[in-house]
Amino acid sequence: MKNWRRWTAVIMTALMAAGLTGCSSSNPSAQKNSDGGVSQEQKDNVSRESNSAKAENKDSAGEKVTLEFYSWLDEEKIFTLLTEEYKKDHPNIDFNLHFVPTNDYETKLLTAFSGGASIDCFAVASAPSFAAYQNKGQVYCIDDLVTENKTDTSGFQASYDGLKVEGKAYVLPYKTSSWVVYYNKDIFDNAGVPYPSEEWTWEEYAQTAAKLTGGDGNDKIYGSLNYQPTSTWWRVPANGMKATNPLIEAQLDEWLKAAEFNKKLSDDGYQPPYADRANEAGADYSGAFLQGKYGMFYNGDWVIEMLNTAIDDGETLNYDIAPLPHWEGQPPMTTGTPGLLMIAQNSKHPKEAYDFISFASGEKGAEILAHNDYFPAWSSDSVIKAYTEGRERPEHIEYIVNQEIYPQVPCDPKYNTATNIVKEEVSLYLLGEQDIDKTRSTISERFVNEMDVQ
Repeated sequence: MKNWRRWTAVIMTALMAAGLTGCSSSNPSAQKNSDGGVSQEQKDNVSRESNSAKAENKDSAGEKVTLEFYSWLDEEKIFTLLTEEYKKDHPNIDFNLHFVPTNDYETKLLTAFSGGASIDCFAVASAPSFAAYQNKGQVYCIDDLVTENKTDTSGFQASYDGLKVEGKAYVLPYKTSSWVVYYNKDIFDNAGVPYPSEEWTWEEYAQTAAKLTGGDGNDKIYGSLNYQPTSTWWRVPANGMKATNPLIEAQLDEWLKAAEFNKKLSDDGYQPPYADRANEAGADYSGAFLQGKYGMFYNGDWVIEMLNTAIDDGETLNYDIAPLPHWEGQPPMTTGTPGLLMIAQNSKHPKEAYDFISFASGEKGAEILAHNDYFPAWSSDSVIKAYTEGRERPEHIEYIVNQEIYPQVPCDPKYNTATNIVKEEVSLYLLGEQDIDKTRSTISERFVNEMDVQ
């Protein structure tokens, strides 16, 4: 439990340092939305009046209610389990579950909001996504509901407080994430390469990838697996330098260094060429790893559930995990972000929606997540025990719990737009269609022209 407490404390120290509490401000007029400079105070006054009216007209406890819930496709299994478990004690509640392909989720959710779709509650994968929706007035303030229901937030108190906007709560965190390296033990064994150490470096990662690479044709083994170039997975080594926001010039430089590091792995032949991983070919990373042709790759802890489910369904893979590498001279750490649940401002059933998201993010929901290979936001001895004990795979599950973590993203409503610009230009670089200098200058020009960022 000692390591868990240290892990949680480090998360929130880093959240504060990285600006996640930039969601908070002592100046109510400082935060404005994108279409007319409405202050947070004005938005909250409207929200308060709307919320009060909804509370007065809520459905009775016994009346049948169907909640419209949205999430991305990777979360289909866990939210199906959570809603089914919730309905056992709430027979009057039903759900329409909307699972959108992961890469299209943010775009399609924004379209749903703009088109007036019926949405009661929804999940997002990061703080900037929440900030973008909140900045547009699309998220329901839950302060009154927390008080009315005497909701226990002690299990995720630091995250809950750190994500408030000007002292007001809008979200409940249901899971956390951290990145690790997944490796194929058989490939390491066949190559006579030692398994990764607890405190290895990115330089050692590249050296290991070189040693694992070999063969030709159908027998080709790559030491490292990469993803589609239009993703932003390549930035993870930059997060180890505490670079999370490309709108900060020095941090953008670190992102581009990380892109260069990953491109070199492919140029040297230790990862597949990026042209081979374009579009859908690079989207199914867990499926690719299950082919047994790749020595290792880095990704979030959610991949444990993907791999274990595939193995339970008959796939063969002898894998384990190792801590994320760090740069020479930097302390070992990983990166991650909480998954968040919230209520739509125009929800027809805000109280029922709140009851569900508080269940999913609380201790009962946390134990369901933990038993299904998700790392919950709620911390308790029973939840940690559920997550770590009695596992056959991966062997070193403790690396998920015992790492120091730095937030992967800032709580900046402009972050997603900036990141989309960066990934478009970096994808051209990874595909060899422009050099790194052109990539850097074009990103800066687009920040100015498209985002008015000087």
